[in-house]
Order: sequence, then structure tokens, then C-alpha cells
Amino acid sequence: MYVTLEPCSMCAGAIIASRIKKLYIGTMDPKTGACGSVLNLLEYNFNHKVEVQKGIMQKECEYILKDFFKKLRKK
Repeated sequence: MYVTLEPCSMCAGAIIASRIKKLYIGTMDPKTGACGSVLNLLEYNFNHKVEVQKGIMQKECEYILKDFFKKLRKK
């Protein structure tokens, strides 16, 4: 699964429950990230392990998110 922003705890739980093999994270979320920033639910000993690769196209992902919210504030 590819995501632009690090999943929150609810999304990380859903990823584990869905038995997704590998997670590719564009940029980390220092406020609510649950895959390494604030906490790391994926490192706990659940019945399924998810491989994680961070920083995939980080600058591009940051731009997409910042641009989206900038446009949203203008409306």
C-alpha cells in the first residue's frame, strides 16, 4: 500500500487487520503518525507483521499535501 502521509493509529490498525504485506510512506506525520512518528503500532507483536519503507518521494508528497490544504483554505 502506498500512502502520501503516515497513517494514524486507526489506519495502522486497519492495515494490520487487512494483512497488508508492505507499506510505503511518503512523508511522516509528527502530530498523529502511528508508524514511527508519535508511536509505532507496526512494531508490536501482533499476529501479522507489516514491512514499512519510509520517505518514498517525500518532497513530492509534502508538496501535494501542502498545496491541497492551501487551496482548501482559499475557498
